[in-house]
Amino acid sequence: MIFIYNLLTPYMSDDYAYAIEVRQASSLWDLVKQQYGEYLSNSGRIIGQFNVRLSLAVSKQVFNVVNSIMFIGLALLMYMNIHRRKKNDIFVLLLIITFLWRFTVSFGQTMLWICGACNYLWGSVFILGFVTLYRRLLDFSEKIKYGRLAAAGVFFFGVLAGWCNENTSGGGLLLVLMFALNFWHNRRKEGAKSIYPFMVSGVLGMCCGILGMITAPGVRSRSAAMSEGEYTGIVGLLSRTYKVTLNIRELFFPVIAITAIVIVFLVVQKKLREWKQIHRNETVLFSIAALATCYALAIAPTPANRAFFGAGIFLFIACIQGIVDVADHEHAVKAAKYSLVSILCVWLFFTYLDNLVNLARIYREEAERVALIKADKADPHGDGIVVVPKLREAFENPYSNAHESDLEDDKDYWINRFYEVYYDVGNITAIPRDEWNEKYG
Repeated sequence: MIFIYNLLTPYMSDDYAYAIEVRQASSLWDLVKQQYGEYLSNSGRIIGQFNVRLSLAVSKQVFNVVNSIMFIGLALLMYMNIHRRKKNDIFVLLLIITFLWRFTVSFGQTMLWICGACNYLWGSVFILGFVTLYRRLLDFSEKIKYGRLAAAGVFFFGVLAGWCNENTSGGGLLLVLMFALNFWHNRRKEGAKSIYPFMVSGVLGMCCGILGMITAPGVRSRSAAMSEGEYTGIVGLLSRTYKVTLNIRELFFPVIAITAIVIVFLVVQKKLREWKQIHRNETVLFSIAALATCYALAIAPTPANRAFFGAGIFLFIACIQGIVDVADHEHAVKAAKYSLVSILCVWLFFTYLDNLVNLARIYREEAERVALIKADKADPHGDGIVVVPKLREAFENPYSNAHESDLEDDKDYWINRFYEVYYDVGNITAIPRDEWNEKYG
C-alpha cells in the first residue's frame, strides 16, 4: 500500500533545490562537503538532511523501496513497544497501521515527500529504534555479554538517534531516562545491580547527538530569520505555548479522547491508581514524552505542523498500549475494542482508494508539465518561456504535498525558480487549468 503511494509521489518543493545541489556532486565526499556547508549555514540535522542528499543522488525508484521499508519499520517498532500483547497480535498491528494512515501529522509531507520523509519518518525510525533497543537491553540486562562493547555500540546508536530531530530526539531521550530510572528504582528495591554501562553510554550518546544538532551555526542563523516579527521573552514563550496547545487540539484530539477514555477504564479496573502503577505504566510514560515533544516546540519560532510528527508517534503508542491493557472480560468492552479497529479499517479502505486516484491524477498532471518544459527546451525555436497549467484543486488531498508547493503565475516565486534552474529554462509560470486549456490546450 505505501509503496504504491510512493510510486505516485513525484519530486516536489525543496526536493528540487537539493537535487540542483546534488547533481553538482561527483562523489560521496562531495555530498559530505555539501552537507557540512548546510550545517554551517542552515540546519543542524545532519542525519536527515544527508539522507535527503543520498536519496536524490539515486533513482527515485530506489527511494520508493527504501521509504516503504522505513514505513514498515516504524510500524514494527511501534508494535515491539506495545507490551502485554498476544503473540502475533493482528489486532494491535491493525491498530498501529490504521492509526498511522488516519492520524499521522501531514502524511504527504512526513511520509512521502523526500525531504520530509528523510527527516521525520526516517528520523523517527532511528529514534524509536534506539528506544526499543534500550528497553530490550534493560529487560535482559543480566544476560548481556561483552558489556563494554555493548556500551560502545549503544553510545554510537544514541548519537545517531539524538542527531535526527530537535524535539523528537528530546522526547526519545526523556523516554530513555524514564525507563532507566524505573529500572534503577526497581533494582535498588530488590538489592540487585541497578546500573549497567550501556545505560549511561546510551544517554550520553543521545545528549551528544542533540547538542551537536542544536548548537550548529546554521541553527542560530535560521532561528534568527524565523523569529523576525515574533514576540520575544516571556510574552513570546506564552504566545508560542498557546499556539502549540491549539495545534495539539487540532492534530490529535481524537487520539487524546480515546486515550482519556482508556485511562478512565484503567483507573476503574484498578490498574492505574497507585503511584507504583502510574510511574511504570507505558501509557503514562509515552503520553508524557508526547506532551514534552510538543511543548518543546514552544522554545523555537513557530514551527510547521509536521514538527509534531514524532509527538504523534509517541501518542499513538501510548493510546494503543492503553487499549491493550484494558481488560476485556466484559462483552461490551471487547466489542468496543474490535469495533474501533473495524471502523478504522473500513475508513482506510475507502480513503486509500479515493486518494490513490487523486495521487495518480496529480502524478499525471505533473508528468504533463515536466514534458511541456522539456519539449520547450528541446525545441530549437523555443524562447525559454514556458506556461504550464496549475494542479487542479479538486485533486488536493492530505497524502500529497504538491498543492502546498505548486507553481504560481509569478516567475520569481520560489518554487518556479527551482524548476527554472533544475530544468535550465528561462522562466516558468503557471495559470489555472481552465485558463491554460483555453489559451494553449
